[in-house]
Amino acid sequence: VQNQVDEVIDVMQENITKVIERGERLDDLQDKSESLSDNATAFSNRAKQLRRQMWWRGCKMKAIIALVAVIVLLVIIVPIVLKYHT
Repeated sequence: VQNQVDEVIDVMQENITKVIERGERLDDLQDKSESLSDNATAFSNRAKQLRRQMWWRGCKMKAIIALVAVIVLLVIIVPIVLKYHT
């Protein structure tokens, strides 16, 4: 009976050790999960900010191209109109 009790005690000590190790691993996993969540939120915010910047850059580029096109057309059309008016 004493041998069986000793075996049960050994098994229980191993189980307790495994439970403690599992708890530590779970804590580490939770910390990593929280860190990953924070990084994902920061990435999402940065991506939104970058998307807005790129959209404005595209708008500025389109406005500049339109302005250049208007100026080129004016440079071409105004002398022709003035030539036929005089």
